[in-house]
Amino acid sequence: MAMKTASIHNRRTANEFTRLWIIGASALALGFAGPAAAGDSINIGGVSFGDDDGDFLEQLIKLDADDIEELRAELADAHDEIMDAIAEVEEAKAELQEIPNFAIKVALSGASVAVSTTTNHAFKEVRSELDRAEQDLEGMKDRLSAEEFAETEAAIAMLREELATLEDALDALSASMRA
Repeated sequence: MAMKTASIHNRRTANEFTRLWIIGASALALGFAGPAAAGDSINIGGVSFGDDDGDFLEQLIKLDADDIEELRAELADAHDEIMDAIAEVEEAKAELQEIPNFAIKVALSGASVAVSTTTNHAFKEVRSELDRAEQDLEGMKDRLSAEEFAETEAAIAMLREELATLEDALDALSASMRA
């Protein structure tokens, strides 16, 4: 009788853990997907991506070298958070290997699709904004100081580089959730 009670208790604990895992995976997906799906702007280091008011380039022009480094650091922190999330997903998957549960795989797969779909859309929009800013910057070259022009070019290049790194990390997170 004691063995049967312990077995029931272990299954209940596993089911509770499974529910928490599904909730966590869903929350993670919604955390990434929410702003992108809603079409909200994303603010990093005082620079708003996705605003429709057309001042993206003006925001970049106002950045000095310190602001650019601060922005880079914030993007690096975001990358670190994604890498931590990957480690947590992998750790949880290792703990759950002994519990055959289709619901976990479905939840993770759904969360993976949500992350991929919404972030791909958001990154596409940001790349378009960067392309427009780069083109508009060329047209403003004669109105800006050489230093402002160079710093703005550097900001655009840095954003492209850091966003590509974030995109790779999010792809790795999505792949981890699917595996």
